[in-house]
Amino acid sequence: MPGLDFLRRKPSNSAAEAVPPAGGHARAGLIGNITALGFLQISAYVLPLAIAAYTTRVLGVADWGHVALTQMVLSFFCLVVSWGFSWSATRKIAAIGDDPHEVSRVAIATIAGQVILAGLMGALLLVLIETVPFFADAAPFYAWGLVVIAGTALFPNWLLQGLERMKAFSAIQIGGRILTLVLIILLVHAPDDAPLIIAIQGTVSLVAGFVSVWLLHRDGILIWSRPSARDIFEEIKEGSAIFLSTTAIGIYVNLTPVILGFLAGPVAVGQFALADRIRQAAQSVLQPVSTALFPRISRLVASDPRSAAPLLKISGIGLVVISTGITGALWVLAPQFVVLIGGQQFAAAAEVLRWLAFLPVVMSFSTFLGLQILLPNKRTKAFNTILVSGGILSLVIIAPLIKTFGPEGAAMTLLIVEGFVSVSMVIYVLKTGYFRGHWHTGLAAASA
Repeated sequence: MPGLDFLRRKPSNSAAEAVPPAGGHARAGLIGNITALGFLQISAYVLPLAIAAYTTRVLGVADWGHVALTQMVLSFFCLVVSWGFSWSATRKIAAIGDDPHEVSRVAIATIAGQVILAGLMGALLLVLIETVPFFADAAPFYAWGLVVIAGTALFPNWLLQGLERMKAFSAIQIGGRILTLVLIILLVHAPDDAPLIIAIQGTVSLVAGFVSVWLLHRDGILIWSRPSARDIFEEIKEGSAIFLSTTAIGIYVNLTPVILGFLAGPVAVGQFALADRIRQAAQSVLQPVSTALFPRISRLVASDPRSAAPLLKISGIGLVVISTGITGALWVLAPQFVVLIGGQQFAAAAEVLRWLAFLPVVMSFSTFLGLQILLPNKRTKAFNTILVSGGILSLVIIAPLIKTFGPEGAAMTLLIVEGFVSVSMVIYVLKTGYFRGHWHTGLAAASA
């Protein structure tokens, strides 16, 4: 397939080539990755907004809330399948450099680990459908969740980020999301068609995963060899430390709408879910920067820590400035955004969105400090402790806030917890003296 040759790793002539080249080529590659990830991330939320604009009008608030609740519950199964690989495997592959056989060994072991976890989660879901009324009553939805779980296991986003090769695979993901939108418009026309939304999303995700793995193998990035049990266990073990963090995030991000559904019903979930998807779509412009920088900074930290400082300064200032603008736009234009996407029946979600509007600027601090300083510097224990504490805080405050304020209480929960996480990371990094060490030293070296 023309246009995919750049995915191949070029053979390394010296150990020095394992470090990204300085100057224009490195910057161009980073900007290219950020651009590709930007289109990918925007499609991840803008296209679902287009889907929401259609399905909310076809299904109504309550039935659309059922779909949103199903997606949130399935996200917990996918969370286990993803394990901590999105950070642990990305960091490891970025640090390996240009050793194609070692990259392939780690990648195949990681994929095998995800397939094993997917099998376990699929079996658990089947048991729940057969034995638990909550799942049995919505069996048409959750049965298709098996396909969603399989698709999560196959798409190797962590490998592509670690290799900093995102352009062609961004196209695959974006194409899949466009196909999802087209199929939903063609097949979903009434509330009875609601389970088809889960079916279409799962099937397209599975196909995208197969295509991605095939392309990686065809272009020499995945060199097939049978993974040993030891290699699989090693990758799962390394990801387990990060899994604690992703689980904590899942508690206060994904569990919030699930508890809202139990306490306030599907209409409240529908209002919250629409507001949160609008917030995520606006905030998606920030994610590509952190995602592209994580492997680059991980590699620099392993080879020349001081050289990461100038990049960190630009990134940190840029994230805060842009996120402040996003927060202002969401707060001011909340009523218009809600009616535009969901219609007048979702007008009450505007107040929910105004609470969620503060999240982009609050989360910019935790994103910068967590993914660009703590994890690349292997401060995993501190990172885990802060996120787990945030998860515990959410469990304490979520029910009282939802019972008192409904869907707005769910938004307040996210804001309070994300605020706690960001403040905790700021305090920790300041106490470590990071900005008095690598930061100033790196800036001085860069300007010399």
